[in-house]
Amino acid sequence: MKAIDSMRSGALLRRVGIVLLSVLAALALGAVFLIILDVNPFTAYYYLLVRPFSSLNSIGEMTIKMVPILIVGIGVSFTFQTKLSNLGGEGQICLGAIGMTLVGTSSFAQAVGGWYIPVGMLVAALFGACWAGIAGFFKTRFKASEIITTLLLNYIAVQLLSWCVYYPLRDTAGNIPQSAPVAATLPRLIDGNRMNLGLVIALVCVLVYWVVMKRTKFGYRLRVLGGSIKAATFGGISKKKYYLIVMLISGAFAGLAGSIELAGTQTRLLEGLAGSYGFDGVVASLLGMMNPLGVLLSSVLLGALSIGAETMQVRTGVSSLFLNVLEALIVLFILLGFSFFGSGSRRKSKKEKEGE
Repeated sequence: MKAIDSMRSGALLRRVGIVLLSVLAALALGAVFLIILDVNPFTAYYYLLVRPFSSLNSIGEMTIKMVPILIVGIGVSFTFQTKLSNLGGEGQICLGAIGMTLVGTSSFAQAVGGWYIPVGMLVAALFGACWAGIAGFFKTRFKASEIITTLLLNYIAVQLLSWCVYYPLRDTAGNIPQSAPVAATLPRLIDGNRMNLGLVIALVCVLVYWVVMKRTKFGYRLRVLGGSIKAATFGGISKKKYYLIVMLISGAFAGLAGSIELAGTQTRLLEGLAGSYGFDGVVASLLGMMNPLGVLLSSVLLGALSIGAETMQVRTGVSSLFLNVLEALIVLFILLGFSFFGSGSRRKSKKEKEGE
């Protein structure tokens, strides 16, 4: 037992090392690009990494960016546990926001005020789950790649949202393509700060994920399925059933993120509402290695980078799109590191078997 625990601890430390080295390597390569642009890397990275934590208002703005990333990241982690991928967070956020808008601008919401929000969140989660469920259905029924189907569904969802704000949900009182404001918004946690109840909901999502994965049979079965399909089949775990379930769960989390973004920040349905949260959630899950605390810390980092990139652009002239380059580099280095680590482990196992 001690030997097994030691092996697990060693594997965890190696993975943490890979992630940290990947982040450092991405920052180092990013510094080279900044030097080429004749920008001081230390100045740029100060605004990118340090400035977002310099005041309570900055931290509040950081949480606004962090919350949807964290919730999407938790949902993506469920699929990663079974070796599936949900890259459709953007589309599922759009569907969740549409669901919240339908409830939040209805006569029901006008009558009950802020009490509509829990109903709107449930509807948003249902919309997101159904949208991800399409990819899950094609995966289980036709063995279609969930990577391709979720990506393609993103384009459809974005166009669907555009159609909604231009036609059926458009606010006729204005000339801008957007919906009417929702009846009420999420309560603020601090006066004079945009930090809202969405932060508490996101933290609850982290707790739910930890409980499900560590304390339930369902979570155990997901880990078994992700570890070995043969072992899962031998244990009576239906691959198709759990593939569909995790896609539904992941979509529900992304839909919830969309509802919080709408009711907590935007207050109206408008184009571009999903931003890059779908991709950022995937990055957060990879950086956090599907660990609840890891995903939380990664989401804080990405939220801070998102705010810092805007400040960096104003103060140094470096486009905020530089953040996309950094995120892509981090993912690339992580995948390369895990690929090398995995192949090394397989070679080691093969040698051990040959020695026996």
